[in-house]
Amino acid sequence: MRFNFKLILNNEKIREYLFFIGLLFLVYLPKGGFKIAGIPFTWGYLYLGLIFLLLIIILLEKKSFLVQSKHLICYLATLPFVLYFSLNLIFRGYEGSLGNLVAFYVSFAFLPLFFYLFLSPFLRKIDSLYIEEKIVQAVFLVSLYGIFLFVFKQVTGHYIEIPYVTVNAGDLGTLEGKYNMRGSLYKLISTYNNGNIFGVCILMLFPIFHQKNTSRIKLMIVILALILTLSRTVWLGLLFYFVLIYKDSIFRLIRIYALLGLILIVIGTFFMNRYFQYGSLSGFILDSKLGGRIEQIRQLSGLSFFGSQTFKFIEEIVYLSIFKQLGFVGIILFCLSFFMPVYIAISTKNNNYLYLVGCMIYLFVCCSDGCMLYIPTLVFFYFISTMIFISKNRTEEQNIT
Repeated sequence: MRFNFKLILNNEKIREYLFFIGLLFLVYLPKGGFKIAGIPFTWGYLYLGLIFLLLIIILLEKKSFLVQSKHLICYLATLPFVLYFSLNLIFRGYEGSLGNLVAFYVSFAFLPLFFYLFLSPFLRKIDSLYIEEKIVQAVFLVSLYGIFLFVFKQVTGHYIEIPYVTVNAGDLGTLEGKYNMRGSLYKLISTYNNGNIFGVCILMLFPIFHQKNTSRIKLMIVILALILTLSRTVWLGLLFYFVLIYKDSIFRLIRIYALLGLILIVIGTFFMNRYFQYGSLSGFILDSKLGGRIEQIRQLSGLSFFGSQTFKFIEEIVYLSIFKQLGFVGIILFCLSFFMPVYIAISTKNNNYLYLVGCMIYLFVCCSDGCMLYIPTLVFFYFISTMIFISKNRTEEQNIT
């Protein structure tokens, strides 16, 4: 008896279950997994690979391949950057680790292909209200757990680590070394094992949470979790979001800023002045070394068409790092790849604005710390970039073969 995968995916409940499993592994428990030869294998990324194979089998059975034109354009825009990087690799060599090289091709070659072309028709068949409901739930729960873990760490001096689940088995006992300290105070990391990664990822989903969540208490819990990441990048990303949303409501924006400022003052009074190496809240915010990023700026040796350094890794300041290593050509092709969803969404109609805002937030925080090659950052980015063009009124969508 032949197993009909297509019939399974045509079942609405099964589609929702498959989506929730992805949410479980990539939003709730993104770091669970193991390492082989120093390369992390997480359940979430392995699950994406499994879904990818399943979708290929279905396409072979259907003998047809339909994809929305906007998604196709977004995918094609990613190819020049990957091709240029590959040529750069051949002619100029590579100085990074094998794990970083694998992360590059997974992030820039596999994920766009998977989300824009293969997964977009599947996501289009899931009720958008269900997707939003589960995102709101996930953002709140990982933030709540993050606050619990933050308090637990400060009080006991230990993290709660469950190998293969909340932490990669190969990283067990190493969380304190993942740039999670501010003096003797530890950042909020939730299940993401790093404060910046947690903050950047949740910021991309925050527009959905903020607009669809109906509880002010839950909203304050998520905002508090983002603040407790003790990341200036995350704080700026949060403020950037409120500027976008309330740019026409200046008094409402002032009230939000005042509230966030009050929370920061309280944190600064009770924690920062005592535990931070900066000595004060103002010293932290106005740090002249930019959290070590000033060295990345100083290493810029001048303007270069093809880059002045052999590629090694994408550092915190994403655009600067790409420019230093891959030059004018590299940064132009990189921006073409990552800004294309924004350009298409702004120049066309019937797009999901909240996902577009999440995309814009990420592109903004890349000016400071994009956590670009770290799991699961770009899964979040390509997911929201794909969802931008999945209209709630599906009859308006135009497909091409």
